[in-house]
Amino acid sequence: QADLVIPSLDAATEDTFKLINRPEKSLSLEQYLDGLVSFRNEYSGKIVLEVFILPDYNNSKSDIVELKKAIKKIEPDLVQLNTLDRPGTVRDLRKATRRELQEVIKLLDMPDVEIIAAAPQRKYIKSYGKDAEGAIIETISRRPCTLDDLTKILGLHVNEVNKYLDVLESEDIIERVHLDRGVFYRKKR
Repeated sequence: QADLVIPSLDAATEDTFKLINRPEKSLSLEQYLDGLVSFRNEYSGKIVLEVFILPDYNNSKSDIVELKKAIKKIEPDLVQLNTLDRPGTVRDLRKATRRELQEVIKLLDMPDVEIIAAAPQRKYIKSYGKDAEGAIIETISRRPCTLDDLTKILGLHVNEVNKYLDVLESEDIIERVHLDRGVFYRKKR
């Protein structure tokens, strides 16, 4: 009896589905897609399909062509593109840039597709403080820091620091680099 359901679709090829979603061994992409299509056929409420984009994993032209086919079968009311908003658990994962997400929209060439990656909008909420943003920039200008380093140095909660890092990264002010000790943030050169 829900009036809105938001399922996810991160891949439309079996290999990419297994790579990104790591499903239980007996679940195939075909079964997953069949389930989404069956649900659409039974459900009369609004379906917003979230598509999680991971550069170099599911944003090639061939991946997007397959995603488009799957989306057409599912017939959602809206497609929302999302990406990482914090460092991934796998070393080479990175979030899609705004430009990459726009390219996905262009390749999908469908109505009702929007980007929901939230970082740029976070800057405009009342709790976003320029003093914390400045302290992060100043700290990582002196030396690259991990998320843990920044929380200890600045005395801010990890979620709070992540909020600022997302905005600064989306504005191309800082960048993340993967080193032996983990993910470090540094001022963009």
